[in-house]
Amino acid sequence: MNVLIYGAGIQGSFLAHSLNKGMNHVTLLARGKKKDKLITDGLVLQHTLQRKQTKDQLRVIDTLKADDHYDIIFVTMKYSDFPQVIDSLARNSSSLIVFVGNQVNPAALAAELQKKSLEKKEILFGFQMTGGTNTSNGTTVLHFGKGKMKIGSISSSFTATKRLDTLFAKTDYSWQYEAQMVDWLESHALLIMIQNSYEYVYSAAPKKEKTRSQLDQLAQAMKEAVAVMDHAQIEILPKKQKYLFSHPALTKSLFTIYYQLPISQMVQGDFKEVYYLIRTFMQYSLEKQPTLKELLTQAKEKYEATI
Repeated sequence: MNVLIYGAGIQGSFLAHSLNKGMNHVTLLARGKKKDKLITDGLVLQHTLQRKQTKDQLRVIDTLKADDHYDIIFVTMKYSDFPQVIDSLARNSSSLIVFVGNQVNPAALAAELQKKSLEKKEILFGFQMTGGTNTSNGTTVLHFGKGKMKIGSISSSFTATKRLDTLFAKTDYSWQYEAQMVDWLESHALLIMIQNSYEYVYSAAPKKEKTRSQLDQLAQAMKEAVAVMDHAQIEILPKKQKYLFSHPALTKSLFTIYYQLPISQMVQGDFKEVYYLIRTFMQYSLEKQPTLKELLTQAKEKYEATI
């Protein structure tokens, strides 16, 4: 299949590597120095847990033209960057688009793209279980197993099963249909947003040295987030997370252990994305969630002081 990965960050790079097998023809959209490096050196990834390096030679472009046709386009951008690609996707003739990454309002994004498109598109959403870091020495990818993505629709219609099965058939990567994709995305984005806000606010201290009061704030904010999602009728997925984050003592114990592990140092985030998640999320009234509101406000104001 002819596939475009729109975005060459950690998520897009690992997906491009994973799909570059069998009968697939993978194109990676990148710009600037990233594009130049991909053309010169290929797509080089360091797989942390697997202790190996991979190198793929891919077709690289920097612009999606209106008449460029792909069987499927995966948009692997940060949440803050999705609005910037709507127009080029709308003009393009490809009809199957999968937005991969954090989302707190997938319906609005899909509606905007559909409204601007000349022809109807099938718009799906996916989430890849992958992390990593970008350094001067290259891209390091953190993934468990061979790679997996949840994919679903914001509507009851889902007609892409055969195409996705064909795409992933000859790869080591797998996909799983998620019937409650909106709930999954929104609940996951909120919990990630809170954790990243906490780490950003207290970034001066090493992760393994978080104080008891700081962890208490994180745990209470998570509990209050569960109440917000319940009120908004968002189901927390996976379901076991609701029980965990409803009990601050359990949450605190979990993160106390997590911040002692080397894996907590292996995931790199961009707070710009989290900042835009916060701005979208704070449309909800948080008067009954004072700890959550305080943490998000602290993170938002700290970031705004840098721009």
